[in-house]
Amino acid sequence: MIQIEVTTACDLNCSYCFRNGKAMDVAEEVVEKLVGCDKEYVLYGYGEPLRNRNLKKIAERLGGRIVLSTNGINDVGAIVEVVDRIGFSLDSTNEEYLKRVRKGSEAKRILKNLKKAGEKAFIESVITSENLKNLKDLIELAANYGIDVKLTNVVAPNKQIYNKAVYFEPSRRIIDLAGFGNGSEIDKDFIVKVIHDYSKGRGEFLERYNGILEEARKEGYLVNLSYILESTQRIYNAMKAEEKLEGLREFAKGMGVELDIPEFFGNAVERECPYRNSIFVRADGKVSSCMIFSRTHTEFVNNHEKKVNAFIVGDLNFQEYDDVVSALSTFERKRKDMSTFPWCADCPHVSGCWYLEHNQDCYVNSPSCGECLYSTGIAKCVF
Repeated sequence: MIQIEVTTACDLNCSYCFRNGKAMDVAEEVVEKLVGCDKEYVLYGYGEPLRNRNLKKIAERLGGRIVLSTNGINDVGAIVEVVDRIGFSLDSTNEEYLKRVRKGSEAKRILKNLKKAGEKAFIESVITSENLKNLKDLIELAANYGIDVKLTNVVAPNKQIYNKAVYFEPSRRIIDLAGFGNGSEIDKDFIVKVIHDYSKGRGEFLERYNGILEEARKEGYLVNLSYILESTQRIYNAMKAEEKLEGLREFAKGMGVELDIPEFFGNAVERECPYRNSIFVRADGKVSSCMIFSRTHTEFVNNHEKKVNAFIVGDLNFQEYDDVVSALSTFERKRKDMSTFPWCADCPHVSGCWYLEHNQDCYVNSPSCGECLYSTGIAKCVF
């Protein structure tokens, strides 16, 4: 799969978008180098594809299976016939919500374009605590149009958005091992009691703590118990969101709608890179391993701010496709098995970690996928 950012221009100003820099369209010469290089192309990046006036020509020239992601504001009539799937970004049907969170978006215009796209359309929504309660309305809307819905958790650019997230990054298995996943109250003083027992050399809390560590080690997990103990509300919110979405999936099934939902907890031993065997081509022709690594930006994850540096493996303005893929080969081998990277959320040292501050990890990977929400399914790609 090749993902192409056909433009960086956009009509909207979404509160959770990482887009920055001046507007530009991908060069025809860059597109030409990608023709016939893959069977599937995703036309989407940090911009609205339909702002590129040559979009139809690009899709026709590429051939293969074409997936397009749009904010739905611009007319899709001319592009429908040359693409296979069109994802419409629609987080809510509430106009007030759209005006505040996705400034410039209008539900009426999106619905008009949904109708034009017909069975090729699907809805893609970003979940936060603000629109979680309105997702049933989206399912009913999708049922009326005979289309499906794909949900993703928000990848937060700052603490303000992070505070609205309804997921918890540490592995759910650790929460269960600690006895906090069965609805029981979390003992916030558990660590203090463990330390007290440790000073005596024995005690029920120390014994329980050692048992958690041992079982986790056998199953391949680390334990960040302090993070769990200080995150009672986040864990509760994630559990409630998970429960709600499972119920909505059954509701959607009854309405004839396929509801694709994200994970709400991490899982260190079941990670998988959705971008493996693919590349991301920026509008300026530079190539990265994925959309997240395509530009330097700031994320807020695991309750800390993190600067993500751009990881560029080539430039199609000067190189051929095969040369760029070859340059990515070392990193490609790593991401085929995500155990090559630690799952930092389970590490007791994630807060203030020197490696993360320098865009590395303790397995000596740079760049690192140790905090990638996409690898655990907490965040979902459009393809």
